[in-house]
Amino acid sequence: MNNKIGLLKLFWIFFKIGLLLFGGGYAILPFLKSEMVDKEKICTMEELTDFYALSQCFPGLVAGNVSMFTGYKARGTLGAIAAVSGVCLPAFLSIVIIFSFLSAITHYPIVQNIFSMLDIAVCVLIFMTIIELWGFSVFDKFSAFIFVLALSCAILNVSPFIIVISSGMLGLIRHFLFPKEKTPCASCVLDEKKQGGEDV
Repeated sequence: MNNKIGLLKLFWIFFKIGLLLFGGGYAILPFLKSEMVDKEKICTMEELTDFYALSQCFPGLVAGNVSMFTGYKARGTLGAIAAVSGVCLPAFLSIVIIFSFLSAITHYPIVQNIFSMLDIAVCVLIFMTIIELWGFSVFDKFSAFIFVLALSCAILNVSPFIIVISSGMLGLIRHFLFPKEKTPCASCVLDEKKQGGEDV
């Protein structure tokens, strides 16, 4: 996979994503899947999941980090710069343009209703993100155990950094306890499920 894509087109894709990026980095996944996985075939869904995990371990915004990894996957260093610039530019322009009069309009009911409805859309996007990540991440008993453990830690307000690092360490332990050739990959499990559905 990793088809060639122009830097200008890469910038434009992430600029469009940046225009619709309400609700933070996790809301970006449906757009990335549509543009980079389904249309351009730059990376796989599993790779996007890995980018999300890595983004939690680096300083900065999740959306910016994920864009950087995806852009680097597409066109190296210049691709990373194009992707990050594209996804951040709409927010920068919006702040510059809106900041001067935002405080004067937020008290209007119509503006408050608009933001309330945006919150609903963001909830839907995050929910769809969970569904997408679930299929590629939780595919056997061990990964289900990691999910329950990570969810419990999140409920107890454990730092996301600690959760991600600990999950990675458990994955490393799994690698040595259960050699890779004996451990099914997520995509293989999904393929088997699809084939089973088609056979039925």
